[in-house]
Amino acid sequence: MTALLALITVVSWGTWIPLAQAVPGVPQRSRTFYVTVGNVAFATVALVASGDHLVFGWREFWLPLVGGLVWTGGNYSAFRASEIIGLARAAGSWTPLNIITAFVWGALLFGELNSFSGSRFAVVSVALVFVLVGVLLIVRSQDARPADVLAPGTVSAPAGSPYELAPAGRVTLVSASAGTYHRGLLWAISAGVLWGSYFVPAQWAKVPTQVANFPLALGILAAGLTLALPAREPVRLSLRVTAVQLTAGLLFGIGNLALLGLVSRVGTGVGFTIAQLSLLVNASIGIWVFKVPRPGSRAARIALAGILIAGVGGGVIGAVR
Repeated sequence: MTALLALITVVSWGTWIPLAQAVPGVPQRSRTFYVTVGNVAFATVALVASGDHLVFGWREFWLPLVGGLVWTGGNYSAFRASEIIGLARAAGSWTPLNIITAFVWGALLFGELNSFSGSRFAVVSVALVFVLVGVLLIVRSQDARPADVLAPGTVSAPAGSPYELAPAGRVTLVSASAGTYHRGLLWAISAGVLWGSYFVPAQWAKVPTQVANFPLALGILAAGLTLALPAREPVRLSLRVTAVQLTAGLLFGIGNLALLGLVSRVGTGVGFTIAQLSLLVNASIGIWVFKVPRPGSRAARIALAGILIAGVGGGVIGAVR
């Protein structure tokens, strides 16, 4: 059962963002909103199926709801980062930061470093160096600019990214300034910090995960609606695009619930680390489906090396929590 929960978590979390980004031309706030709707629909079904009852206490309801608000901020940041610098580089940047942020919260709020020995501190220090080197390699991959990104007939790059359709039906990289790339990296950093923090209020509440999951989903939905409405971006999408976005939210909800079950079996550190293996799925889809950066290019090789090194460092940090 543990292996099945791990597989569900990794596959679901590794595919929901690429699916949400698969249809070009949809504003990121609208994507975020429909993902939150899909997630709350799944959370509702899960709550009813579990037979649990919703309690409107500050610990049982309001703390997890705050966590949902934080998650949506991280989701929007992740979408913007993927739009600007590509899914592989964005996911390779925010994933190790997720683990580091969760590690810091665990140390500050839950005393998870109290029993650390000198050798464990040394391991964490080395792992942090790995994370920094990996992230720097991911950033460095921007310097190797691919001239030819997509072959005719393949998936187009997300709207607003530094890639656009060429007359021949291909996608080429166009004058992505250093400022634009740095802006994308800042969005990825924001996603890493916020996604590494969203579970803290629910964990602080110390209530069963089945009870916390639904108000968490409601907070995610409320923040998604707050993002979408004031921007006056199109919220009504075609039936096909709506189905794609809702399915992405459903996949996230499945992965999130599977992670809660996994953590209850193997512990927070190990469970959270296993979940970050979704980076391999994210990055693979980003490179080989979205072609950002182009498969086999120097940029792709550098990005993959950085993802691997940062992932190893982040995994070690999560394992010793």
